[in-house]
Amino acid sequence: MVEGSCLCGKIGYQVEINPDNVLNCHCKFCRKAHGADYATMAIVDASTFKLIDENGCLKEHQSGAGGYRAFCSECGTRLMNYSPDRKSFFCVSLSTVDTALDLKPVAHINVESKAHWCEPYEGIPQFSAFPESL
Repeated sequence: MVEGSCLCGKIGYQVEINPDNVLNCHCKFCRKAHGADYATMAIVDASTFKLIDENGCLKEHQSGAGGYRAFCSECGTRLMNYSPDRKSFFCVSLSTVDTALDLKPVAHINVESKAHWCEPYEGIPQFSAFPESL
């Protein structure tokens, strides 16, 4: 189990992360939500996720892709995104993990909508969409 939190510390979580499921997502939704060229996300099994939110700060936004993006209403940290059933798809933003980990992304995904100034680094595969193999 690893631990993570938002910037202000009002929301925390615990979850199991599989090193083979860490991706750099270049979709326009992740880019805008993170204010960055891409977001590094870890796809996780939602059944291992434990939320710690005593103040009720976690808020959701339904994205244009049909899923949800969850964030802290106090500091704005984007913590995770997931499918409506929270089982088909659930990921956490790797930037919110507090536990020291030696993880590296295994792929760049959604590069068809990457920022025109961003050149994904080589050495890992690039996919135009979300690959079924992951």
